Amino acid sequence: MPDMTLPHLEISRCRWLSIPGRGDERGKLNFLEFDDRLGFTVRRLFWLHDIAAGQWRGRHGHRESHLVTLVMNGSCKVHLDDGIMKETVVLDDPGRALHIGPMVWHELNEFTPQTVILVIASTLYDESEYLRDYETFKRVVAAARGA
Repeated sequence: MPDMTLPHLEISRCRWLSIPGRGDERGKLNFLEFDDRLGFTVRRLFWLHDIAAGQWRGRHGHRESHLVTLVMNGSCKVHLDDGIMKETVVLDDPGRALHIGPMVWHELNEFTPQTVILVIASTLYDESEYLRDYETFKRVVAAARGA
């Protein structure tokens, strides 16, 4: 069931997840339990950090992988493309994660200094799972739609 407090995404196979947390005068704590909220079994974690000014990450799609992307510090823009629609969102809140499903081209850029991004993946690393060429991505997505 979608969380009605989070903004709606136009891109298919993507959604926002609210990350539970608590706060008091000492600060804030957020947590994720690997239950059915994610919609997949976690197989891998990786994080992006020390990203040089003007750099990008991503610029690919996945054939099967689901990714849940969280900003731990700082912010960045995420450009999403499902082969039909394009949308840009901002990751800037550790209490909100972005679920990126299979067959969604994604690119992260405009990182603020000291940004740290955590990614939770449904698959182990496998280079053949990546679609790194945008024209190939569009052909594979169109074929999957039967277009």
